[in-house]
Amino acid sequence: MLTFFNLFFRKNFYDGWDNVISLFTPNLMMDFALIICTALCIPGVTIFKESQWYLYIWIFMLLLAFCIFGIISIAWAYIAAETADYGTVEFKDFFKKLKTSIPDGIKYGLTLLIVMIFSIYNIKYYFFPANKEQAVTFAGLLAGSVYVWLSITILMALAWLPAIKAKMNNNYLKCLKKCFLVFLDNLFPSIVISIYELFLGLISIIMMGSAPGLAGIGLSRANAFRLILKKYDYIEELDKKSEPSNSPLRRKVPWKDLLAEDLEINPPRTFKEFWMPWKSTED
Repeated sequence: MLTFFNLFFRKNFYDGWDNVISLFTPNLMMDFALIICTALCIPGVTIFKESQWYLYIWIFMLLLAFCIFGIISIAWAYIAAETADYGTVEFKDFFKKLKTSIPDGIKYGLTLLIVMIFSIYNIKYYFFPANKEQAVTFAGLLAGSVYVWLSITILMALAWLPAIKAKMNNNYLKCLKKCFLVFLDNLFPSIVISIYELFLGLISIIMMGSAPGLAGIGLSRANAFRLILKKYDYIEELDKKSEPSNSPLRRKVPWKDLLAEDLEINPPRTFKEFWMPWKSTED
C-alpha cells in the first residue's frame, strides 16, 4: 500500500505540473459560473425584497451552479483520465466533451445538491432545534452524529463518479452503484485521497480557484482510480487461474509488481528537471 501512495502522490504532482496550463480552463470556467450565479442573486434581493421571489432566484442559481459544476466535472474527468494514461490531450478536446457530458453532469450536480440539502437539514434539525427552549438530547446528538458521518461517507463515495464514468463509460445509475462499491472496497485509500483533495481544495481557495481547483482534484481522482483498476485486473487474472479465496495471492495485493512500469516511467525528479526539463533530455 505504501508503494501505491508513493506513486500516486508523485505521479499526480508530476501530471499537474506538466499540464498546469490545461488546468486553468475548467477552473476559470467554474470560477466564472460561480461569480455570475452569485452576482445575479444580489439584484434579485434588491428587486424582490418585498416579496418571496428572491428565494426562487436563489434556488434557481443554486441549481444552476451545481449543474454547471457537474457538467464540468464529468467533462474534465475524460481529459484527466487521458492525462493519467500518459495520453496527449488537445485544448479543444475538453470543449467537445462538454456537450456530451451535459445529461450526466446535470444528474451528478443534482445528486450532490440533494445529498447536501438532506445533510444540512438533518444536521440542523438535530444539533440546532427550531425551538430554542428545547434542549438538545443525547439521542439527538447521536442521531445528528450519524447523519454527519453518513453524509461524509456518501460525498466521499460520490467523488469517485466522474473518474468511474470517464474510465468505464457506463450509464449514470451503474456508475453511481460502482462509486459505493469502489469506496467500500478501497476504504483506506478513499479516506487518504479525500483528505489529500481537501488539502488541494484549501490551496484552491487561497489561489482563488485557479489552481489546483476543480481540475486538479479531478486529475487526482483519475490517477487514483487508474491505479486502483490495476488491483482489479490482478484479481481478474487470479479468477482465470481459479485461485482459491483463501489464497495468499488474494490476501495481499503485490502493488510493487503491479506498479513497476509506472514507477519506472515516474522516477524522482530533481529541481532542475522541474524547471528545465529540456536539460535532462539533453543529458
